[in-house]
Amino acid sequence: MTSRVCCSLIAALFCVSVCLSTRAEGAATGLLPAEPTKPGVCPRKDLEVAVSGVCAEMCSHDSDCPKDEKCCSKGCGQQCMPPYKEPEKPGVCPKNPEVALLGECVESCSHDSDCPKDEKCCSKGCGQQCMPPYREKPGVCPSKNLGIGVCAELCSHDGNCPNDEKCCSNGCGHQCMALSKEKPGVCPRRFFGEGLCEELCDNDVDCPNNEKCCSTKCGRECTPPFKVRPDPCLRPNVC
Repeated sequence: MTSRVCCSLIAALFCVSVCLSTRAEGAATGLLPAEPTKPGVCPRKDLEVAVSGVCAEMCSHDSDCPKDEKCCSKGCGQQCMPPYKEPEKPGVCPKNPEVALLGECVESCSHDSDCPKDEKCCSKGCGQQCMPPYREKPGVCPSKNLGIGVCAELCSHDGNCPNDEKCCSNGCGHQCMALSKEKPGVCPRRFFGEGLCEELCDNDVDCPNNEKCCSTKCGRECTPPFKVRPDPCLRPNVC
């Protein structure tokens, strides 16, 4: 009885294997349309739990699998598996790396987990390899109302910009700009009702010469700074 069941199981697996092989040959020769591929990536073999059983081709295309499962190699045959989903490491891959990457077009990695430390698996234009992610540079972009620059995306992140420049909006696109650094001096103390209630600047870099972007209590405007912090009691009838 046991031998009869084993023979039946082997015969069934053989039929499935032959059927799938026939479909694969038909697609390869153009007699059958190419099977669509589902999104996602098959689990890597080194992450899989050893699969026991007969080495058989349980599928040949993603379309043989239910729902979002893919037809993946299990080291000894193929079977339907859920696609591998991996949390990405923080950061963004560099865009158009400045250093020319010579050598063969090979896939040195497929997931961020293939890379050491905080490196990410990034495209180098011809294949993929581990690269350090770019990080946002410190500092503040100038205000967007400068009215300079062209309406084009000349950068996409700080990593595209030289030195300490940042990728900032110019009001009609993005370009590399010098950091908005605070100018020396102290803003004068304003009292309610002084100055315009408008946002005429965002940072000191928006102001000409040595003027600073100072609060007017209901807005901001460029103002000549005090060299030293003013004494509030110098204003008449205050102290």
